[in-house]
Amino acid sequence: MASGTASPELEVIGREGELSRLRDFVLGEPNERVVVLSGGPGVGKTTLWEAAVAASTEQGAHVLSARAAEAEKTLPFATLSDLFQWIPIEAGPDLPEPQRRALDVALLRAEPAGAPAKTRAIALGVLSVLRSLAVERPVLVAIDDVQWTDAASMEALAFAARRLDGESVRIMLARRPGRPTPLEQATASRATGLILEGLSLGAVRRLLATRLELVLSRRVVRQVFEGTLGNPLFVLELGRTLTEVGPPAIGEELALPDSLDELLGARASAAPKPRRALLAVALGGGLTVSELVELVGDDALEAAVERGLLLEEDGRLRPSHPLLAAALLKRVRARERRELHRALAEVVSEPARRARHLALAATLPDTELARIVAAGAAGALARGATQQAVELAEQALRLTPTGAAERHERVLELAEWLKRANEVSR
Repeated sequence: MASGTASPELEVIGREGELSRLRDFVLGEPNERVVVLSGGPGVGKTTLWEAAVAASTEQGAHVLSARAAEAEKTLPFATLSDLFQWIPIEAGPDLPEPQRRALDVALLRAEPAGAPAKTRAIALGVLSVLRSLAVERPVLVAIDDVQWTDAASMEALAFAARRLDGESVRIMLARRPGRPTPLEQATASRATGLILEGLSLGAVRRLLATRLELVLSRRVVRQVFEGTLGNPLFVLELGRTLTEVGPPAIGEELALPDSLDELLGARASAAPKPRRALLAVALGGGLTVSELVELVGDDALEAAVERGLLLEEDGRLRPSHPLLAAALLKRVRARERRELHRALAEVVSEPARRARHLALAATLPDTELARIVAAGAAGALARGATQQAVELAEQALRLTPTGAAERHERVLELAEWLKRANEVSR
């Protein structure tokens, strides 16, 4: 199945200077180790990030890349699993056995055995692997939408980043404006920022012509530019509308929607089958192609890809843009969400993921369901995913009837796990 992902080089329009700077960053001075691309939604961070990843690979760097997603923020080690997807844990011949074992369990390469995987052993394993890879050639750790990195990955990466010193390891992060993540805080003294703003008038014209083959008069291009403030995603969504309805006649003003969200919401909801496919991916967090096909069918998946709603990457699916998923989720009723979570629980195999979907589908206490969710919490803890264990334990307690024999035990269990997660104030 085609993923719908275009060549990054074709997509970089109006950001040539920024891309050149990022190319230099990977092999640049050792005191500049971290670069943070920031800007509002739709401004083109991911496009530039993709191009920089491709350029770094061409330069011979060992690139470890991951796209964090809001739907996967509760999945422990999701970002770390993506970064290490093609890296065998044996990458470091001197990797101590406790670190190797902890990483294998955390990344679902081995079943838990004995005591739960220790957070420190996982973090030390990450540091050891990065150091080992950097001996061979420069390493680039690239994370898009870092603000949505799961807590377990964030903790391990921040630990490792604080301890990297003379190694040839660079970190490139893309993010929306907001509070710095723990990884950014850990590297603040060695970081530089790159803030993206709207495209120029000329770049807007080139973007429409290149991506949509849409050639407009200077008058209409200026109206598009002024109405979108050069935001690339807004420009393209408005351009798609113009290809359907045509540009305004001479003397008429361009009809602008109230917001980008309005345009994206209409596009995401235009057809029932692709809409359900997008919604499933938005709620599912890391759904595989086979899981989505089982849930909605081949036709719905193909239609969602053809409409540009979903992209496939390494067998997993993601919304073509986070704002598309967000626009759809804002328009979905709670009942439909619960029904889809119930359906998702039937197609995912990993126990903790299944437990989460079952919990989010339930509104009333249920003894048997509470037991399933509690078992999912215990499994997460065994992998060293303390934060996920806490969240599932909270759900298990919510689903446990007031008079049930297990309730007292679950309260004590939750208190213990909150302590392990350093959340004793909750």
